Amino acid sequence: MKKLILSIAVLTGFALSLNAQNSQGKTDDMGRIALAAIVPEQATGIPQEARQMLVNKMSQIATQNGLGATAANPRFCIVPLVTVISKEVTPTAPPMQAVNLDVTFYIVDAASQNIFSQTNISVKGVGQTEDKAYIQALKNINVKAGQFKGFIEKGKEKIIEYYNSQCDVVLKGAQALAGQRKYEEALFVLLSVPDVCRECFDKSMDLSIEIYKQYANYKCTEYMAGAKAAWANMNADKAAEYLGKITPDMECYADAVRLTDEITQKMLADGANVWNFKMKQYDDSIEKDKMMIQAGKEIAVAWAYWGAAPYFNWDWSWLYQQK
Repeated sequence: MKKLILSIAVLTGFALSLNAQNSQGKTDDMGRIALAAIVPEQATGIPQEARQMLVNKMSQIATQNGLGATAANPRFCIVPLVTVISKEVTPTAPPMQAVNLDVTFYIVDAASQNIFSQTNISVKGVGQTEDKAYIQALKNINVKAGQFKGFIEKGKEKIIEYYNSQCDVVLKGAQALAGQRKYEEALFVLLSVPDVCRECFDKSMDLSIEIYKQYANYKCTEYMAGAKAAWANMNADKAAEYLGKITPDMECYADAVRLTDEITQKMLADGANVWNFKMKQYDDSIEKDKMMIQAGKEIAVAWAYWGAAPYFNWDWSWLYQQK
């Protein structure tokens, strides 16, 4: 898991001072607000290279205004709508393609299909081909323009308002996911609550511990079954592979220790001297709740990286059909 997590770009976000209800202290990156920059497939007519340019520009806008991230909860996104105002061939030698684009940026809640904030900018570009003219036009978007500050601020306020007003819905949704044994997704939902929403954040942390325990015990049953099956076939190394995944916070830990002792005694009785597997131990200097929250975060981030892509394959037709 550590190797996996190290391979994932950590979430980054912002530090925000609010009133007592929404006060925050220092937190790690998963507890902060960040926006995903997305150019949906439904945004037709945009050349592929221009799409990447748009993603880069939207990411820069978010970063310039405190909501940037290399990875983010894709529920909250910046999404563009590009409208061609005019296209023409310049009367030059050689002739060039010129485009005049109207670009509207939206901050949206992709799950509820609500638009939180929007802003509009017009840009022009000239190139040897239409695609190059598009790219040049998008290059001319000034990510430091003052209008983007208000755009991001309004979106940020709406996201905070969502968690402050809909916290019970978020918590019940996570519990429902856990009830379906979608523990990783439930942890992702809970640990994506930004810490600026202090009350909801604290409730989410408490519930994440409970759901992590459910997850841990569910996995423990799975690992013990694998270990017992491996040992039934006298495959000590395979048994150790399963037992090595069992941590002291899991209910079946004591059973795992007993099986480890049984395997050890059998191996020694048979003359083996190389099997010295030891079960993991608690570090008494670490608070168990904090350890479980951190473990839950690793699971949530891994799910977001490996498992969330199909889940967040949003249908964006609602945004583009209304325009």
